[in-house]
Amino acid sequence: MSTPIKFYGLSTCIHCRHALGFLDELNVPYDKIFVDLLKGDERKNTLLVLKDLNPDCSFPTMLIGDTVVVGFSSELTPKELFDRLKPIQESKGFYFNDDPGMTMPLLSSLLLNKVRYSYMACPCRLASGVMENDRDIICPCAYRDQDVAEHQACYCGLYVSKAWNESRVPHKQVPERRPPEKTIL
Repeated sequence: MSTPIKFYGLSTCIHCRHALGFLDELNVPYDKIFVDLLKGDERKNTLLVLKDLNPDCSFPTMLIGDTVVVGFSSELTPKELFDRLKPIQESKGFYFNDDPGMTMPLLSSLLLNKVRYSYMACPCRLASGVMENDRDIICPCAYRDQDVAEHQACYCGLYVSKAWNESRVPHKQVPERRPPEKTIL
């Protein structure tokens, strides 16, 4: 499978750095191209590709599947977070819960935890506020893949299988996989 995100930025751009930090926090793969570090024909050809994606040639510009995202703001709304993550996660076989009454509040809580802790800790688990201790519960958490494979949904219910969204499997509560000692520090 090819990398789902192609990132075009400048090595000196603060918005590009924030966008890359966001992608790193989400643990999504990307190909990074710092246009200002390219030379000659490589730079010229890259700018031609970029101009097709974003006629303004502004930075950052990201190609996520067939979707072009221009710019980056750390002040995302839950809907913007949803729109950015959806193609990335669906390409991996993970779907957002199709109940917006559940999904949007969970995304809102992730953004609140981002403000609180500087990372998006799972809103359904107790975070310590120390990133190293909470690395396993930064969304998507370390338990999501196994939860969705086994129970068709992750612990908080944000990520589900296609079958779950189509009501082809029972909707049951997912048991906690996080060891209790991770919560009691």
